[in-house]
Amino acid sequence: MKKVTLRIMLGISIFSIGTTSAQTKVSNQEKEAAVHLSFIPPLSTNGIHAGQYTNHFSLNLLAGISKNETAFTLGGLGNIVLNNANGFQLAGLANYVGNNFTGLQVAGLVNIAKNVSGVQLAGLLNIANQSDYPIGLINIIKEGEMGISATYNEIGTTAITFRSGGRVTYGILGLGYNHKAKEKEAFTALGGLGAHVHIASWLRINNELTIESVNCFSDDETTFKAAYALLPACKIGQYLELFAGPNINYMQSDNPDNHKLFPSHSLWKKEQTSKLQQLYIGYQVGIQYIF
Repeated sequence: MKKVTLRIMLGISIFSIGTTSAQTKVSNQEKEAAVHLSFIPPLSTNGIHAGQYTNHFSLNLLAGISKNETAFTLGGLGNIVLNNANGFQLAGLANYVGNNFTGLQVAGLVNIAKNVSGVQLAGLLNIANQSDYPIGLINIIKEGEMGISATYNEIGTTAITFRSGGRVTYGILGLGYNHKAKEKEAFTALGGLGAHVHIASWLRINNELTIESVNCFSDDETTFKAAYALLPACKIGQYLELFAGPNINYMQSDNPDNHKLFPSHSLWKKEQTSKLQQLYIGYQVGIQYIF
């Protein structure tokens, strides 16, 4: 996956990659620039030698290539750093760092680096050998953790979820079925972010923020709930984990017929002819296979 994503990014500036690799045979002299401005390689202030430069500030209107970045890198589509990067990176599509990154890395869809000391924030995917704080729906971290979970919650949703991340933060994606909803609205989808608090080798506390759409394949009225869950998790052996705990939920439905999804107890509730809203305490239980 890492190679495929990299090829997509390099396709944006394939000509510049060729010229960069060719000119590195001519000169290995270290080059530095306080400010680097790029439209798309090689149309930049560092020209065809951009891949040899260490920059302190880079503004790439579409995409840019450099050897190292030391402070700030902004790309309309993508940033390609062949060696190391520090500081802050922001891209509309993707960030790629060939070796190590330290700081905050933000992209519209994808972040790629080897070792990350800091935070990776992506709308979809983070990839790294080592990253403790990836924030994205999918995080492929070589020294991290991935797992498949089966969960059940207070409104009657049974879901299969994919959890992936680093030592601390992780992403959540899942699909499920709600046995209390009407047949055409019974399928659910959920996504969210979580964070581990490590207590012992066999015990940790999982904090999870999720949003669940109860009728994810329906074009009619919507029913969703946003939840924060506090889940003590006990590891059994090397691969299995059991977790359960309370959550606080806000649920809303545009379909009054879905009133049976709403618990009888509430912290706050508002009923209208076209909308149901409720704030309440619920629960979640689950089992996870870690790989």
